[in-house]
Amino acid sequence: MNAPDSDLPTGEDIADLRGQIDAIDDQLVRLLNERATVAKQIGAFKHREGLPIYSPEREDRLLRGLADKNAGRPLPTVSLLAIYREIMSAALALEKNIAIACLGPVGSATHQAAREKFGSSVSYRPLATVGAVFREVITGESDCGVVPLDEAGHGTLNATLDCLAESDIQICAQIFAVMDEDDPGRSRTRFLVLGGSLNPPSERDATMILLRVEDKPGALIRALEPFREHEINLQHVANRPASKGSQDVFFFVEAEGHSRDLQTSNVFRDLSMRCRAVKLLGSYPCPATAPTGA
Repeated sequence: MNAPDSDLPTGEDIADLRGQIDAIDDQLVRLLNERATVAKQIGAFKHREGLPIYSPEREDRLLRGLADKNAGRPLPTVSLLAIYREIMSAALALEKNIAIACLGPVGSATHQAAREKFGSSVSYRPLATVGAVFREVITGESDCGVVPLDEAGHGTLNATLDCLAESDIQICAQIFAVMDEDDPGRSRTRFLVLGGSLNPPSERDATMILLRVEDKPGALIRALEPFREHEINLQHVANRPASKGSQDVFFFVEAEGHSRDLQTSNVFRDLSMRCRAVKLLGSYPCPATAPTGA
């Protein structure tokens, strides 16, 4: 017969450990409420100054900082960020009764992605079309909107590209979601978060730009030349026909860096000399280490 393991906790030890957890929980509740009080004060300031409630660049810095501090000891970083998703969701709801429009219905891939991003404390408005989501954000009925940019195995969603070309909405964040847990390598879907204003820079950004180019041989290569000249990497390119009756093509390109950096390097000036039109669609943080909430 094996000797009893002296390192295993006894009933008395368990009672003591649970007492320690209760004491820590008391501290957590107090600190969370202190955090919530500060969040309400920040919300009042944003309301007074007319600032957007959702700040993607602040979210990105906070989550990256938490991941660096945690280093998975012993709580996995993905678990810590999931906890903070709900903490930040509650803070957003305290700052304002925030509403998120998304392509519905409830339970759809876009609705699930929005909940992964913004948590369970904010309100969601599932809508029937991508255009309806854009209109909700344009009219201010919703603070942000979430729409799919592409679908695994189906390519870029044309309705989203068309609405981006026609509206003045800014892309303020992006979401990557795995739709099939059994095949994560082939089922990653990308969603865009829509807002009304351009984000300040974060630690690492991308910028989406619309280029209107004449549909003729060599036109696209010429249009993209400024990115090569300024050594700017392009991460994504999609295209759609321009308006009916036109022979032009819209190209949607995603460049590394924030639009402020691109303006400083004169990329926009050089693009305007080669394209019929150039439109900034938004700058947004590149994803942090794991899916997160706002």
